[in-house]
Amino acid sequence: MEDNIRIVRLTQDYHFSSFDCGEGDLNDFLLNDAKNYLKHLLSVTYIIETDQDIVGYFSVSNDRISFEDSDKATWRKIKNIFPHRKHRKDYPAVKIGRLGISKNYQRHNLGSEILYFIKRLFVTNNRTGCCFVTVDALPSAIGFYQHNGFRPLLKEKPVESVTIPMYFDLSTLID
Repeated sequence: MEDNIRIVRLTQDYHFSSFDCGEGDLNDFLLNDAKNYLKHLLSVTYIIETDQDIVGYFSVSNDRISFEDSDKATWRKIKNIFPHRKHRKDYPAVKIGRLGISKNYQRHNLGSEILYFIKRLFVTNNRTGCCFVTVDALPSAIGFYQHNGFRPLLKEKPVESVTIPMYFDLSTLID
C-alpha cells in the first residue's frame, strides 16, 4: 500500500470522518454498527486511512468450512489439501464480513491489496489456527474475488441467497 496509508484496528474511541463507498449497507456498517460488533466480540474492523480521510475498511470474524456448506466435489478438493489422518468434518477459517473502499480511492487496486494483507495477516500472525479465508460475495464482486484466488464453495448460488460463499486456501501462501 502507499506510504501515507495506514491500517489501524478500530477501537471504541475511534472518531469517524465521513465515508462513502457507494454501497449503503457497507457505509452503514462502518459508521453505525462496527463499534457495536467489536463491543460484542462479533467481529474486528480495520480502518485503512490517511491523515485526511478513510480510504476503506474491512471486518473479520471466525468462521469454518464444512461439508454442509459446500458441494461434494468442492469438499473433496478441500479434504485433499490435508493428509488423510488430518481429515475433519470442518476446517477453521476467517470470514471477511465487510470490505469497502471509498469512492475516492476505487479502481486503484486497493481492494486486492487489502485481500493480500488479510491473507498474509492470517498466515504470519495467526493466533488460533485458520486454514481458509471465506467471504459471502455479492454477485457483482465474484469476479474480483476470483481474480484474487477465491473459489466458490458451491457450484450454484444457494436458493434464496443474495451472496455466493467463496473461500481462499491459505496454505497456498506457505513456502
